[in-house]
Amino acid sequence: MIDIPPENEAETKSRDLAIAAASQAAEACAELLRFAREGDGVMTGPFTTEVVEQLLDAAKMAMEVEGWQGSDERTQVYGALVKFLEGWA
Repeated sequence: MIDIPPENEAETKSRDLAIAAASQAAEACAELLRFAREGDGVMTGPFTTEVVEQLLDAAKMAMEVEGWQGSDERTQVYGALVKFLEGWA
């Protein structure tokens, strides 16, 4: 793999967001796989983490990297995610 340094601060921020989004998604996917293999192993519900919130947070960050705030539909989806995730992370 070739590491190419970011060209500017905006690209650095986008890359940092991509890493954070991948991390959230990976943790949520690992928990989903754990549940699929082991079943409900905790007393509070099927998952040991907030899987839905992690996946939505990953999606929100991916939208920010892609610049999803362009069209009306995309802006509505992004805004709904931001509102839903307020106070979560």
